[in-house]
Amino acid sequence: MKPENTGVQPLVQFTFDFGDHVRDRLRTGAIGYVQRHRVLLIILLITAAADTWTTIHFMTREGVEQELHPGFRLLCLYLGPYAGAPIAKALQIAAILLVSLYWRRGAYLCLIAPAIMYGWAAWYNVFGRDLYTPLLFWWLH
Repeated sequence: MKPENTGVQPLVQFTFDFGDHVRDRLRTGAIGYVQRHRVLLIILLITAAADTWTTIHFMTREGVEQELHPGFRLLCLYLGPYAGAPIAKALQIAAILLVSLYWRRGAYLCLIAPAIMYGWAAWYNVFGRDLYTPLLFWWLH
């Protein structure tokens, strides 16, 4: 509920006005969102599921401490890899959806860039770690 304009400090009023702007922008961005971006949403969900599954596999094999993403590592240390990784991935997807709803013109970028990164991360968790790590250490030496 919006406070009355009398006696409200300008910063507080700006906060309420900006909240109204964001809410209105998300409402208008949601109109036709799923129909317009259905293919990218499916690709994003498939690659996110693959990344989550391979991350769980990686963490059970190598240990949760080896995870590089700090949010994933904290949730998986607290909840374990089987609960922490899906929750962390769901939070990432929620953030992606909020940004792509707000920034409607750039929704394609907001959906395709993480999908590419999730696909690469899934590949890396299974195959890339064994390929990159020895070559990286050789190159650094």
